[in-house]
Amino acid sequence: MSTIQPPYYGAAYYPEDWPLEQIDDDIALMKDAGMNVMRVGEFAWSRMEPREGEYDFAWLRLAVDKLTAAGLGVVMGTPTCTPPAWLSERYPEILVVDHRGVRCQHGARVHACPNSPVYRDHCARIVTRMAEEFGRHEGIVGWQIDNELFPYRERGCCCPVCHRKFQDYLRVKFETVVALNAAWGTDLWSQTYQSFAQVPVPRTDTWHHPSLIAAWMDFQSDSIVEFAAAQAEIIHRLTEHPVGTDMMPFAGLNYHDMHKTLDMAQFNHYRTEDNMWEIAFWMDMLRTLKDRPFWNTETAATWNGSTAANGLKAPGFCRANSWLSFALGGEATLYWLWRAHWSGQELMHGSVVSSCGRPLHVHGEVREIAAGLRAAGEFLRGSRPVNSGLAMHFSGRASNIFLGQAIVHGFDYQRQIYAAYHPLIQAQLRPDVIDPAQPLDNYRVVFSPYLPALDEAGLRERLQAWIEAGGTWVAGPFTDIRTVDGAKYTHTPYGSLEEWAGIFGKYQVPGTPYEFSLQWADGRAGKGAVWYDGFELRGAEALATYTDGPCGGLAAVTRTKMGKGQIIVLGTALSPEELSQLLITAGAQPVAQASSNLLVVPREGEAGKGAVIVEIENKSATLTLDRPVTDLIDGQHLEGTLELAPYTVMVLQYV
Repeated sequence: MSTIQPPYYGAAYYPEDWPLEQIDDDIALMKDAGMNVMRVGEFAWSRMEPREGEYDFAWLRLAVDKLTAAGLGVVMGTPTCTPPAWLSERYPEILVVDHRGVRCQHGARVHACPNSPVYRDHCARIVTRMAEEFGRHEGIVGWQIDNELFPYRERGCCCPVCHRKFQDYLRVKFETVVALNAAWGTDLWSQTYQSFAQVPVPRTDTWHHPSLIAAWMDFQSDSIVEFAAAQAEIIHRLTEHPVGTDMMPFAGLNYHDMHKTLDMAQFNHYRTEDNMWEIAFWMDMLRTLKDRPFWNTETAATWNGSTAANGLKAPGFCRANSWLSFALGGEATLYWLWRAHWSGQELMHGSVVSSCGRPLHVHGEVREIAAGLRAAGEFLRGSRPVNSGLAMHFSGRASNIFLGQAIVHGFDYQRQIYAAYHPLIQAQLRPDVIDPAQPLDNYRVVFSPYLPALDEAGLRERLQAWIEAGGTWVAGPFTDIRTVDGAKYTHTPYGSLEEWAGIFGKYQVPGTPYEFSLQWADGRAGKGAVWYDGFELRGAEALATYTDGPCGGLAAVTRTKMGKGQIIVLGTALSPEELSQLLITAGAQPVAQASSNLLVVPREGEAGKGAVIVEIENKSATLTLDRPVTDLIDGQHLEGTLELAPYTVMVLQYV
């Protein structure tokens, strides 16, 4: 096993793209930049297997050996995102069929169907040979499966293999077509099926049944999970290294299921200066997936782009962006990429050094980051972010339900989840972002916005028991309004919410184009947004009441006891200030007295207690310390109220 210790700091390196005699020069530059890890291999299938059954790993072993000898760890990627031309030509049935029924051409990447048995066989062979070759190599620190697995293209792959497998998937789920018809309500518009063989692929040129769309996208997610699990099984059998797959910040994939067979969460992102807090959301989710730190396997050191550069970042952005993963519970930040490509589809993407081998303008920041990680490494290794007692639900399957039925015009699940999350971090509330399948026991307050189906992963029964045992559940908007198949309830607008929360949903009204007012019980005025559920009270108390519109006079926000716990129901989307204040009233506790643009992440462990601080909006900030601290990055001893510059990063250890 590798002797390289986290924190891992490095980049993606493509020795297949350069003369092998150049490796030593690249390594010298990597060492000068302070890096200790490189990621290799994930796009190099045609170099590893130039012809079917003929393997060449000598060039890759040379690169890995040289990196290891220089004290750099290696993340090994499987190349199944980019099948070689001979494979596409000899076995055209492996190519993805898009929603129009057109089979993709060879080229670019992600053009092979994850369900194709032919493709699966070839993937198994190349992954097996790679694991046999590198599975015991001392320089490997971990494996990455494929690259950015996700249902790419609208509706994913729609090939005949996927269609047949989808029908089999429905047979397993429903057992009988009668049960499917009953769950989906297919009598409407004569959509009743006599057999599973009649269920179509929901191509986008037809106005499809929302339950069909949700089921199809769930199937696409499950197919990708299965594709990754098949590779993980091979690598686990032949290596002792941890295995993950680098994911992107998109809803629609079941990240909880993906990580059942993986050892760690890996994550790629390319965010800009105005939305770094969105990446904090994803890292707050990644942290909960596995009981070990996650890896940020790709981010940009400079600008994003492909054949055109996109977005020069301000001085200090690289620092703040690179430290974000370490602050929020990760142990790796890797840039894409090390040396800029000299050709191809991404030759204008930013990098650490140019295609000529010249360090880019952020070289000073890169070296500064490396020095800071060395200085704070012992504390980062020996501490983890503290659980604040607050969790927020996020569901890929909820996203798939909303995909086929937006419910209100313009509704976008991912954007609305971001809008519900942002007020929390602005108020210094430190949430875990959790999947419905994850346990609730470690939390005092759970916030479930836009969670339409409580029966996902058996959440309803677990949630009821948790509330009755003393938990506080903040539900809504759009929570408990659909079955797991995306259909409405017919006895009530909700599954259990009326009964549990002591309310009666009298009216449900879309917000567009209006914005109705409400008044809080303490006299404060407020505004709703997105949607308006108006409640009559059946044992609950009104925390806020609508003052105009169709729901005027009805409760907008309610609270009621349930066993030893309580339920707070949101009938509308609250303003950021009102939402954060409500959660604080419900029992969520701010972790620091600091500006809203400052990310403060308390940590503790065998290395002691402290916090990592990152300013994420390129603004000045203030932080009031409740005890003396030492900034491990520069050694300063600090106390009282601090005035911080834009993009400040500090690793504070309590004295």
